[in-house]
Amino acid sequence: MMRLVVSALALSLLAGCGVKGGLERPDPMWNSDEAIARDCARQREAREQNPRAVVDRRCEQGQQSQQ
Repeated sequence: MMRLVVSALALSLLAGCGVKGGLERPDPMWNSDEAIARDCARQREAREQNPRAVVDRRCEQGQQSQQ
């Protein structure tokens, strides 16, 4: 009986700790131009959907230098 209770408790705890949606591969920890460009592209897409979205300084500086 105790084994059944412990198993049910363990299963209920594990059921709530899942990640919803897909997993994304994290960017490198150091400044990589490709990683920064990818992050800026994501931020531009978010900005198109929501004009109040926050944009990183690195992306703003890159956009100003391109213009």
